[in-house]
Amino acid sequence: MNSITFPLLKLIFFNLKTTFFRLFEWGKVVALYYVRNRSFLWIDGLLAMHYLLKNPHHISRDFHKKRGEKNIYVYGETPLTTLDHIAKECRILSKDVFYELGCGSGRTCLWLHKFVQCRVVGIEYLPEFVKKAERIKRWMHLSKVNFLLEDMLTADLQQATVIYLYGTCLEDEIIKQLVSRFHELGSGTKIITVSYPLPEYSIHFKLIKEFSGRFPWGKATIFLNEKI
Repeated sequence: MNSITFPLLKLIFFNLKTTFFRLFEWGKVVALYYVRNRSFLWIDGLLAMHYLLKNPHHISRDFHKKRGEKNIYVYGETPLTTLDHIAKECRILSKDVFYELGCGSGRTCLWLHKFVQCRVVGIEYLPEFVKKAERIKRWMHLSKVNFLLEDMLTADLQQATVIYLYGTCLEDEIIKQLVSRFHELGSGTKIITVSYPLPEYSIHFKLIKEFSGRFPWGKATIFLNEKI
């Protein structure tokens, strides 16, 4: 097997694996969420229609490419079943104010609004994502979810009781800047991170628990951190 064939086979296998995962995930979403909550079925269906011509991955890629950024493949979404697992493991309650940093299409925010019924704020700096998510919010008269066109490095996070950062593609320098911002949060604020615990970056956080979660590209460790 030559040096070209092996990487090609790995790529084909990875694509098949992620395709199978997405199909299996879709089946579980139908069984677990669409059947239980017809309102979410409409919300998720309307959101999917907004991306029929161009999916979120391509929108994000083109946006970053136009800005001349080096890493143009930074987009990723948390599967809803994984988000459900996170919500249970981290005991996210209806009284919480949940901030998602880099919410993308807003699908996870909309799920949390309908199934956990907490107040949700999605922070996103790609205008097209915010525009589409806000349109769904207005059409479906959703009162406890907001989408803000802001940079996560400068957004006001003071109202958050829970923050979710799926930042596996973020450069280490960006993570350090975010951790510095997190120092401003109130004691007891929960920060959920994927792939890295915050105590590695600062003594102002303690690790409450860690657990695994499934993503299209494989399993990852999810960390529940708390501001001291």
